[in-house]
Amino acid sequence: MKRILFAGLLATSLGSAQAYQWNYPAPIKTPGSNDNGKVVLFDVSHGGTEGNADWVIDGAFSDFADALVAEGYTVQEYRGVDKNSDGVIQFVDDYTTPTTANSNANEAVITYTAISHADVLVLAESNRPFTQSELQALENFVAAGKGIFFVADHYNADRNLNTWDSTEVFNGYNRSTLSQFNVGGSYGDLRNPGTASGWLAQEFGIRFRFNAIDWHSGASGIEPASQVEGLTTGVGPVLMAGGATLAITDPNRAKGLVYFSTSDSPSRWTHAVDSGLYFGGTAEGPYVAIAKSGPGKAAFIGDSSPIEDASPKYKRQDNGNTKSTYPGWTDAGNAAQLSINLIDWLATPESYTQFNSSAHPAGTATPTPMASEELDDPDNGQPWNTPSGGYNPWDASTFDYGAYGAPDGPGGSTGGGGEVLSVSEALAEPTGITVTVSGVITQAINGEYALEIEDSAGSATLYVKLDSQYRNDFSPQNNPSVIGETLQVSGERDVYMGEPSIEYVTDMQLVDGSSGGGSCGSSGAVSVSDAYASSQGTPLTVVGEVIGGVNDPYALELGDLNSSTSVYVKLESDQRAEYSPANNPAMVGQTLEVDGVRDLYMSYPSLESVSSLTVISNCP
Repeated sequence: MKRILFAGLLATSLGSAQAYQWNYPAPIKTPGSNDNGKVVLFDVSHGGTEGNADWVIDGAFSDFADALVAEGYTVQEYRGVDKNSDGVIQFVDDYTTPTTANSNANEAVITYTAISHADVLVLAESNRPFTQSELQALENFVAAGKGIFFVADHYNADRNLNTWDSTEVFNGYNRSTLSQFNVGGSYGDLRNPGTASGWLAQEFGIRFRFNAIDWHSGASGIEPASQVEGLTTGVGPVLMAGGATLAITDPNRAKGLVYFSTSDSPSRWTHAVDSGLYFGGTAEGPYVAIAKSGPGKAAFIGDSSPIEDASPKYKRQDNGNTKSTYPGWTDAGNAAQLSINLIDWLATPESYTQFNSSAHPAGTATPTPMASEELDDPDNGQPWNTPSGGYNPWDASTFDYGAYGAPDGPGGSTGGGGEVLSVSEALAEPTGITVTVSGVITQAINGEYALEIEDSAGSATLYVKLDSQYRNDFSPQNNPSVIGETLQVSGERDVYMGEPSIEYVTDMQLVDGSSGGGSCGSSGAVSVSDAYASSQGTPLTVVGEVIGGVNDPYALELGDLNSSTSVYVKLESDQRAEYSPANNPAMVGQTLEVDGVRDLYMSYPSLESVSSLTVISNCP
């Protein structure tokens, strides 16, 4: 049994979750006085953080989540069911080893009881298939009058390299007909049925196509609001940057909102495994659609790009690299207004059960709901790329530092086994091992592409290869002021230009080498790490860097200046206007001195009863 570090959704004490504090607790965002009493859950129990995806409410879906909070919704992240009440969610691989015992032990699951308090469930690029019982839970959710928003992407957006992408997961079957997808156990037969059927079609009268299309100017075939429940009000052309369309199989249950118009010129996505674009125009099927299936509802979009933002939280699971997400929420082709409209509709129970009246017109069936190219898998049941470097998408112990579900992550350890090495110690490590090293920056290497660090005594040196996101701030060529500063860097021991190096960097920061406040802040000030380790009830003066808002605008997260440890700071009402990042975004990155009392806020180590906050400038 593999134990992965998904923190429980509503755990009430740290308990055994101390080891997993980097990812604890699951985030929740609450509205102010405009609370509409409704809850939107964003699921990550089946994906959403794999590969370059980061579809979490405090990451690259934060703009989406914040917009919902502004509309009065409570927004929560859903991670699974803490069956043994130990404060963490344990993922057990019941797919490649589909035994009853594994299925019973797996906690990264969806149950109706666990999600029934919500009004809307957002499934964003789920990359692990649902069991039959999970599909039943989703059906029960809809039967109770609730709504589900399915956010998919192009075929082969197999972000975690497990041979499944969201179009397949949502449809309820793999594109391949190979016997390996007759999984059995709690999953049953997941082979391509060769017809426009499957779970999604049976439940909602619609399926995701296996196409892959680019049209950055935006699909402009917007259906009249009067024909689509008013949902296209205020909606313009919607960006598609490598996405899928859908096929309507039952127009009494499903109808399209956004199509390719005759003036649009979509094209095959460059990396599509087949023709990518099957029919063109409205015959390709809708890009955005809705369904009314009995008391409940569903909505669908074939690309995450027009919804996401450029603020990823986690590192990649396969290699620990920094993710790159697109600022689609503010792009000219954004689906921001459309998404809000959809959530409002999904969260509103209505008595009609189908689209079959003048008040609720039927949709239009897609002429060929399953193209001949979709009948089997051009990749022959293989992932789009072969996992490497020991990464196994079904084994979270192989996930890299900083990834969702990894053994280590920001705040839990410093990576590389948790020990910060000197340059000399790092030189003694074999190539290929992940380490965290501290050394003094001496010079630029190869222009802006690398730098050199040395032990304080100058007896040993090491190169650090700089990826593009680090060059402006850390390259001595671009920023000469870093020479002489102490650098702490996490990455893989390697060889660069024939010299020992650190490459594939996952974290890099300048540090001052002290463990307490020292010359940084007032006399007697302590570090965030010291505050974290202090007993509850201890009065403290703490110095740290503002990382971001927590439960906006009621708190902020304060990070240690020399490590990845953090604490929450609960803000009094008269402090929120100036110090809450939600109200004053300029606070993020500022060094802050806080006088308060060690406590727990949202079950996480915190400072409360705060008597003063001061932005300080005497820290390196």
